[in-house]
Amino acid sequence: MEIRKFVAPLLAALLLAGVAGGIWFSNTSVTGERNAQEAARIEQARQVQARGLIGSEKEAFFADPRVQQALAARGITVVIEKAGSRAIAGRYDAKAYDFGFPSGAPAAAQLKAQAKASAVFTPFYTPMVLASWRPIADILVANGIAERQGDIYYLVDLPALMDLIEKGKRWRDLKGSQAFSTNKSLLISSTDVRTSNSAAMYLALASYLANNQQIVQSQADVDRVLPTVAPLFLRQGFQEQSSSGPFEDYLALGMGKAPLLMAYESQMVEFWLKHPNKIKSDMVLMYPKPTVFSKHVLVPYTPAGARVGEALENDPALRTLANEYGFRTGGDTRGPETWAQRGIAVPEVLVDVIDPPSHEWLERMIEAIETRFK
Repeated sequence: MEIRKFVAPLLAALLLAGVAGGIWFSNTSVTGERNAQEAARIEQARQVQARGLIGSEKEAFFADPRVQQALAARGITVVIEKAGSRAIAGRYDAKAYDFGFPSGAPAAAQLKAQAKASAVFTPFYTPMVLASWRPIADILVANGIAERQGDIYYLVDLPALMDLIEKGKRWRDLKGSQAFSTNKSLLISSTDVRTSNSAAMYLALASYLANNQQIVQSQADVDRVLPTVAPLFLRQGFQEQSSSGPFEDYLALGMGKAPLLMAYESQMVEFWLKHPNKIKSDMVLMYPKPTVFSKHVLVPYTPAGARVGEALENDPALRTLANEYGFRTGGDTRGPETWAQRGIAVPEVLVDVIDPPSHEWLERMIEAIETRFK
């Protein structure tokens, strides 16, 4: 009897504990399952695919598996199409994309207005340069137009150079031109101003000089500069629609094809980073004074596009990869300091820099030149 007095309460307690444990386990299991489902839902929502329209000079960057991996770590997959910056701004339906990523600020400003985007992202940028050759640079030095600054780059007095071009000078007319004593007109080769941002940046520089070193900002300014700037493009003959074509010709055909090519600094730096044995070749960079920066501005059309812009602008791994493609970036390491460690010493800061005209006035100049091509 005494044992039963102790055993009965004990069994009841054990039964109660078992029931309570079962209820706890059941609730824990259900809660865990719900948490797992919620985590899966959040992860699925975090994964996005963003479709973008980009300038051709960024195609290799987005195709790099390391870039794709860094974006994937943030839950982003990017699918890109390429087009000229002017075409991106005016010839594509933004509803079919998550972001537009032209190569210049004027086109991006137009996109931002069209998309009513509240914010844009500028993850990288690059100055406009003249891709040239040491014999050509030496001729310009002999004529007081260029000044050697290092092993691979020169500064160019752009007003003096444009004055010779406007006067119709030929290479053989220049002092010390024995290395390039040809009857070719002294011209700067560029892409097609009707489609390409690099040519539009050349137009921005040329129009600034033709407008008494003032940015074009009125119809009177457009009318004033047009007789000077239009021949710079009309006299070239056939021009490629994007910047990759002329640069490939520059590499393959040498100075006979294009002794002076309006290009992006990033194109030259990227080539040297990938081909360090060419740093000691005759290829040189020439920085015009003044020059203009080509800003790569991402305009988001959707939240997915905004996530791409935020990642490119703020992710240290993506900024480092952008530097490897010759782009200058923000952050602690901006590009030139790391390039110098690999034998590519370029100016870290450019002082003589202008802004391009607004999209409206740049577009008016391009349209006026376009009518003269017909």
